Amino acid sequence: MAGWNETIYTCPQPSGSQPLFLELAGITHPDTSYRISRSDPEDVYVLEYVIRGRGHLVHGEQYYEIMAGDVYFLQPHVPHRYYSDPKDPWEKIWFNLQGPLMEALCDAYQLHGIVYYHDCPLQDEFFRGMEIVRNWNTDSIPAFSLQIHRILERLHAWRNRHPESDKSPEGIRLKEYLDQNWQKKITIDGLSHLIRKSPAQMMRIFRRDWGDSPYNYLQKQRNFFARQYLKNTNCPVKELAMMMGFQDEFYFSNWFKQRNGLSPSRYRNQFR
Repeated sequence: MAGWNETIYTCPQPSGSQPLFLELAGITHPDTSYRISRSDPEDVYVLEYVIRGRGHLVHGEQYYEIMAGDVYFLQPHVPHRYYSDPKDPWEKIWFNLQGPLMEALCDAYQLHGIVYYHDCPLQDEFFRGMEIVRNWNTDSIPAFSLQIHRILERLHAWRNRHPESDKSPEGIRLKEYLDQNWQKKITIDGLSHLIRKSPAQMMRIFRRDWGDSPYNYLQKQRNFFARQYLKNTNCPVKELAMMMGFQDEFYFSNWFKQRNGLSPSRYRNQFR
């Protein structure tokens, strides 16, 4: 670890059994060479928040691309490795934790097996925890334990607000990409490359998470937006066809009529 650009804190704690033990804490500064690998992480809980930049995490057989504003929470007995993005190395704040309190809190807040929390606004909470660490004294353990409790409670609240967190990270990324790029030409190879899986694996992941194929989902999205534009704007049908990714206005009209029972013009006239 000495070769990496990190600020690391070790905190004196009483010997003997403790509900919560802080093994290490620190801030990882941008460093393209940074890489951690644990093949048998026995009893360590790793709790990290990314301040800026990007990184990559492999947890068991799952791959996650981590970015600023994300939290990840690694739990014991699952091999993992994580490393900085070579073009945009991350800066992150982290705590390595042990003790029965962590197991109890994971049980209470149903956090077992939940690794990745995308766009989870907990920077202030992590900084409060780090402030306790920086000013560590013999009375700091209760305050630090409460702060870790607070962070895990916030992760539980985030999960309740984001039920899609039960989906795989690959499935979420595919859906987000389709939602943001429905106007563009989408290919199976492009989607497969996006999540670093084969086309067959990509199709299985999407269908498992969303109950449909990427193609059908994309067609539903395009149909939804086409209806909205026809209902609420005066955008010419020819321009709308181009916007939807169709080179031919007549092909778009046939496609729209198959899904809605009316041509684009007749559909629009219902709302005039």
